[in-house]
Amino acid sequence: MVIPFRILVAEDDESFLEAIELLLEQDERFAVAGRARNGRAAVDLAKRHAFDAVVMDIEMPVLDGVAATRLLRAAAPELPIVAVSGHDYEERVLEIRSAGANDYVRKARLEDELPRALEALLGRART
Repeated sequence: MVIPFRILVAEDDESFLEAIELLLEQDERFAVAGRARNGRAAVDLAKRHAFDAVVMDIEMPVLDGVAATRLLRAAAPELPIVAVSGHDYEERVLEIRSAGANDYVRKARLEDELPRALEALLGRART
């Protein structure tokens, strides 16, 4: 039996949140163990619960993904973070990477790239 990695998904769009959750739950290696609709909620959840990785939307209300990533990096430097965005703004991608995101996946490429990105990061985390 595979013990799945516990993933926190931070996404303000309910349909994308559900799509990410469905995508990850179809893979026995991953389990969505937390859901946050804004960056503040993601940071609060990550401080209270043990997650193996975070999928972080860049554009969110209350606290955006860039600011939330900075706070998570300070609180949990080893926690893998994969940023996601529906926009193709190179500037925002560079911002979230400099804030500490380990990888970036465009929402249009989630199905192909998100499981691979998580696998690469989490494989390194377990070695």
